[in-house]
Amino acid sequence: MLEDGVEGATIEEVSERSGVARSTIYRHFGTREHLIVQAVRSCLVEHPTPDTGSLDADLHELIGRFDHEENRAGNELLPLLLDERRRDAAMAAAVQVLLEERRRPIRTVLKLAQLRGEIDPALDLEIALTMVLGPLIYRRMVQDEEITDEFVAIALRGAISALRSTARHPVA
Repeated sequence: MLEDGVEGATIEEVSERSGVARSTIYRHFGTREHLIVQAVRSCLVEHPTPDTGSLDADLHELIGRFDHEENRAGNELLPLLLDERRRDAAMAAAVQVLLEERRRPIRTVLKLAQLRGEIDPALDLEIALTMVLGPLIYRRMVQDEEITDEFVAIALRGAISALRSTARHPVA
């Protein structure tokens, strides 16, 4: 996929490169979309969700993991899948599952912050997720620029400040 894009990732191509029969690939994965999502999933490194007792510390730990070298292939493949899902409904559904997996730890951290009173318990977590991830996604996908540690620190400081301002009794 990194060489030929998502459209180049066909069962036939995988069969040819791997030496595994197409029938075996179909039997194991069922569909091309499932094969692609499983391939990307295998490139994503999962880490335990932090629970330090602080929204700030938890988000910095989580976001800091996303750009490590061990996640490079997954980080390069996700934009390709996001582009492909606009053209392919089956791919859109498969990619949605993958994105949910990627967002789950951040959603958990935000929910824990709600339970601790750091952010409003009624705040829609999808909005909160967008506040945290929006600047990072914009930087990488629209501006096509590196997400530096300095940028992460500034973006998270702004998101955390905005999120904490929603709390009934804001925590310093």
